[in-house]
Amino acid sequence: MGNRLNDLDLSVPSREESGPMLGSYTVAVLCLTLILSFIDRFVINLVVDPIRAELGLSDVEVSLLQGAGFALIFAVAALPAGRLADRLNRPRLIAAGVIVWSFGTIACGISEGFRGFFVARVFLGFGEAALIPAASSLIIDGFSAARRGTALGIFSLGSTSGSGIALIVGGAVLGYLQTSTAALPVIASLAPWRQLMILMGIPGFFFVPLLLLIREPAHGHRPAPPALPLFLRNLRAERCLVPRLCLAKGVMSLGDYGMAAWLPTLLMRHYAATPAAAGATIGIATALPGVIGSIAGGMLVDWSARRHGVSTRANLILGSYGVALCGAVLIGLGSSSLQIGLAFAIWVAGSVSGSVVGRVTMQEHVPGNMRATTVALSITTTALIGIAVGPTLVPGVAGLMSGAGHALQYALVAVGVVSVVPALLLIAARSASPASASVAES
Repeated sequence: MGNRLNDLDLSVPSREESGPMLGSYTVAVLCLTLILSFIDRFVINLVVDPIRAELGLSDVEVSLLQGAGFALIFAVAALPAGRLADRLNRPRLIAAGVIVWSFGTIACGISEGFRGFFVARVFLGFGEAALIPAASSLIIDGFSAARRGTALGIFSLGSTSGSGIALIVGGAVLGYLQTSTAALPVIASLAPWRQLMILMGIPGFFFVPLLLLIREPAHGHRPAPPALPLFLRNLRAERCLVPRLCLAKGVMSLGDYGMAAWLPTLLMRHYAATPAAAGATIGIATALPGVIGSIAGGMLVDWSARRHGVSTRANLILGSYGVALCGAVLIGLGSSSLQIGLAFAIWVAGSVSGSVVGRVTMQEHVPGNMRATTVALSITTTALIGIAVGPTLVPGVAGLMSGAGHALQYALVAVGVVSVVPALLLIAARSASPASASVAES
């Protein structure tokens, strides 16, 4: 615990980087797996109205399927999964999760009511809980401090492009399934939204062998995770920097998940967009700036570390979240699908770049044998605040604006602002703190 971050030799790779564990194959497979997880998680946003009509649900009940049904178990399972990722073979743990969430996605398509659908979303969340902690710690372990930002940024493309691809591909598939020429074997008699869910769940089984080809480093290179008292003491370092970074990401995710859940519905209800057009608009607005934000954020964080030292990285988050705030305000000023899509693209670029910088920063402020658990703590915070509350908060706020002509649009703006302001305050408190920290392993 005695090495200062500013004293790290950023040009020297970590032990694992020179070995066979990581490389372009590993990062690519993990990124594609993350894309798949977000496709399965977000495709429900395209079929809100058909699900509501067939199952007789309210907007709030649908939002619970979008958010709480996934997030509750995701939050509960993330910390144990992170702890396991700091102990067990991480590629095998990820592969097991893929199998579970793929079955969960398929189960969504055959659910007969709210309860069955809710349980299926719970299994989806349970399966996905291990992915990001295990994959992030693999990447951080495998690259030097001067390169891990770019590597993690490439991996993070999976989350940003995944939600966008879910809307683009899902919208296209749904459009085809709604035509008279669609006649898929076995499932042709099901409603199009059910067929969509089943089809989206199948590809995961083909990812399992690809994941099992990833090599886990010898456990001798990774000490056992610290006991709970030491873990908590590490988290309290530098005025609780890591918990504040986790909380900032959590409140930002209110806007992330609230907007992703309801923007397609906004375009279809108020701007006469078809499901395919709404999916393409929001999908492109998510994927393209998400790619830019992930790569630019990762490269910027590495450049900042080489030029100004590792301890300056957290300051970059302020600028990123300021960009996101501009995007939230512009959503309220939009008067067409295109304008709203462009505004959301600005939000995504700011939120994603800040997330990449934050994830690198928090993992560099803890020992290497608790990195997966630290990422899991961030995921749990995000799930409890953003995924569980964000999709439900939007219709709740819209209900308070029932007299407004575009209540849903204004609610999205309000949720965005409520997300960014606390996050900026948390990061600003970090900027005022001493610019040093300790790690046991880098």
